[in-house]
Amino acid sequence: MKRTYPIVLAVTLLLAACEADRIPSEIHVFVSPARLWYHTGQTIQLDAEVVDSAGEDFPDAAVVWTVEPAGAATMGAPLEDPRDARFTLDREGVVIFTACTVPSADSELVEPLCDSLRVRVDDGQPSLEVETPTPGQEITGDPEVVVRGSVADHSMVDVYINGTPAVVDEMGRFEGSVAAVFGVNHLTVSATDGLTETAEVEMDVLWAPEFTPALSPDGTPLLSLDDGLTLWLGQDFFDDGTPIDTTARPATTSDLADVLQLVIASLDVDGFIPDPVYDSPPTFTLHVTDARIDEPHVEIDLTDDGADLFVRLGRVSAQTSGVLMVEGTSLPLTGQVSGSAVAFAHLTIRKDGEAAELEVELGELSVGLESVQGTFVSNETAAVFRLAEGLFRTTLETALVDALEGTLAASVPDLLRDALRSIDTALSMQSIELMSDPFPPVRIEIDGRIRELRSTFRRDLVATLRTSVGTTTPTVHPESLGVPRLTTLRALPFVNQGSLQLGVRLALLNGLLHSLWASGLLDVDATSILPASVSGLVSSARIVGRMQPLLRPGRPDEEDALVLSVGQLELELTFMGEPVVFGMSLDAGVSIDLASNRISVDVAETPRLRIWTLVAPSNPRLLTPDTVETLLLDFWPQLRESVVGGLAFDLPIPALGDLGGIAPDLAGLTLQIDQRDATSIRRGVLVMEAGLTGELP
Repeated sequence: MKRTYPIVLAVTLLLAACEADRIPSEIHVFVSPARLWYHTGQTIQLDAEVVDSAGEDFPDAAVVWTVEPAGAATMGAPLEDPRDARFTLDREGVVIFTACTVPSADSELVEPLCDSLRVRVDDGQPSLEVETPTPGQEITGDPEVVVRGSVADHSMVDVYINGTPAVVDEMGRFEGSVAAVFGVNHLTVSATDGLTETAEVEMDVLWAPEFTPALSPDGTPLLSLDDGLTLWLGQDFFDDGTPIDTTARPATTSDLADVLQLVIASLDVDGFIPDPVYDSPPTFTLHVTDARIDEPHVEIDLTDDGADLFVRLGRVSAQTSGVLMVEGTSLPLTGQVSGSAVAFAHLTIRKDGEAAELEVELGELSVGLESVQGTFVSNETAAVFRLAEGLFRTTLETALVDALEGTLAASVPDLLRDALRSIDTALSMQSIELMSDPFPPVRIEIDGRIRELRSTFRRDLVATLRTSVGTTTPTVHPESLGVPRLTTLRALPFVNQGSLQLGVRLALLNGLLHSLWASGLLDVDATSILPASVSGLVSSARIVGRMQPLLRPGRPDEEDALVLSVGQLELELTFMGEPVVFGMSLDAGVSIDLASNRISVDVAETPRLRIWTLVAPSNPRLLTPDTVETLLLDFWPQLRESVVGGLAFDLPIPALGDLGGIAPDLAGLTLQIDQRDATSIRRGVLVMEAGLTGELP
């Protein structure tokens, strides 16, 4: 048998010699798990792969690990593969791990092979703080919101304010600004290092060009405006030039001249004629048994200090009786006198200061009979009547003129005085009680009187009312700047057309909202209205309004001309025993209507919502913004009803007094102010165009 041992030994020695000649050629470091960033306290494994020049693995290569900066990570117990190591991360920032081979004593390799790996250690999103503004802050001045704050992180951080980059200095302080619009402005300030979650701070702030203080000396909410309400009465309100048929039933009036025509046509002229008119028997005795006015026509022209009144009586008739002795002959005066008449007078309308009574004075009333004719049972009496200077005719004409003067003087000034004084007193010391659970009860007080009355020849009569609104509840927001004003321009926003226009300063309605908010309207316990889906997890809920609600014009991206905005509503919850807070804001379209002398505000049944997290729950999957939206929508009907109730009140619209007392036939006449066109917003004033309509059944 042939022996082979020397050959096997030779091969073994050759392989051993080749193994001894291998040296490390490359080293590569890997991390597990592979992440963009890590938290402190997290343990990672670093693997060093060493290969020779042929790319074969070198498992027995000795490796030494180092960490920069020193102390940034702690090495754990040795691993099965001596090339690998396990480290626990101790500090935030960039940590560099380096693995180097250790040359053996007989190796030709003098310098070690090294490879490094950089790890970002970050305990989460950057630390972001907004110093100004604060949530719900009221801001005035230039139309911008300046945002300042600071950010802290171990890496480079970018800060954005509503998506626009802010300037961040080397100390982490930042500043930027965004253009402001009237009303609620939502701010989102975000900070990102490009690796971790973005840090965000959200809030609503309120900006207006200026604010009007709204706090009374006794600490209750109170806003007073010299021109909160303005009533524009055009020439067409007094006389639109269209005649009315006073005999038609039903009769419809469209101006005060029409009403006066109905009044004159229904007046009891007999009551102003003495009986007998003349009594000197047996020489002359005259009775007027019945007197009537038919076909009256009234014209009213505005002047610079009141109005001119023209009255044409198309037919004046009187039944007569009596006896007249002429040259020893007794003439019977039984018959009828008829004709036409005209009357003119100037009406002075004035109000000497807010505390004074509004006065309507009828100047000298000139009444003249024209084309008077008489029909009598005696031809001799008719002949005597035709004598213009005769005692019978002059006495009868004087009696009729006096009766017409008395009739007009007793009715016309009272009619206009009632109409205008109703404007002056309609808002005097009104009170509105608001009782709507879960809101606290609030009593709103409204007061207003005419401060200025101005008329322009054949154009308009303008009444400006000082108006104040407030509540009897001490304010819970004494720090507020007051009521936001879109503008304080005094120029009247009316157009010289139509019959009646009512101007309501937006600030007046916002004064009502401010008063409600300052009285605690938006600080309520909402536990009782929690939806069933969260009531088992939420033990308490409170809604806190950090910002006053307000009405504002619609913005370009909105369909509504007028919008109710409520910003920085905060929902404070006790959720599974821990505090959770959400921020909320809402916008809802608003329509304003004028009917039956009352202004009413209707708010959309479904608002537009924005919800953000202020203090997050530990388990956000159980309490999401969608859940909060459901809660707010459940709460909205009560809030809507409370707001709508607070924004509905009677307005100073002309109203007539006891027409039945002047002319019994007019007891059924009703006057109504109807809105003729949609409400518009002009220079901070809500303008409603309306018309006067009277109905006599």
